[in-house]
Amino acid sequence: MKRLIVLIGLFFTSILSAEELIPQKGIEILVVNGVEVVEDREPVDLQSGLNQVVVRYSNSVGKGGGKKVFESKPFILSFEAPEKQATLIAPKIYSYEHANNTFKQSPMWVIKSDEKEVTYSQEILKSRGGFLPYRDIEELVAKHNQENGVILGSTSTLIASAQIVESNKKSVDNRVSNLEQLQAWYTKSSKEERKAFQKWIIDHN
Repeated sequence: MKRLIVLIGLFFTSILSAEELIPQKGIEILVVNGVEVVEDREPVDLQSGLNQVVVRYSNSVGKGGGKKVFESKPFILSFEAPEKQATLIAPKIYSYEHANNTFKQSPMWVIKSDEKEVTYSQEILKSRGGFLPYRDIEELVAKHNQENGVILGSTSTLIASAQIVESNKKSVDNRVSNLEQLQAWYTKSSKEERKAFQKWIIDHN
């Protein structure tokens, strides 16, 4: 149990030390490091090291009475967390047709931190097809990562640590499951809930 608390402490220390990614107008952040986001137009916390965010452009485009809502397919962006707060900026869009052409393959997103652009890679998230092709998006991202051998930083590091600390497989599985649940809860919780939980961690360390 004490070992589990130590691992949880290390996990949340890495989370708390990371910076925020702030989406600009027209951007929805759908998934962060494998966990679906509740408030998709709000800033999200990044973890130290490699980050994977799934984003979508969704905005009213055009002029006057010709305005229409355009919604792109989800794109997977992968990048190393910057040392300071970052902003995610969408390409400039002038019309519905322009949006349609821009988001067909590799739109020019900009991730900016401390007046510098952050290097990233991107790809379109493969849909499941049919009605509501991106339903259960968290599951789609997990499938994508499994097929492409993508291992996300904090959770994978903790899994390795847990395996070294405890050789009992059943015990390890339980611990990893608890940590993954905590990660999901923390990402989806409000700022007030996070502050309360941070205080709880400090009080129990």
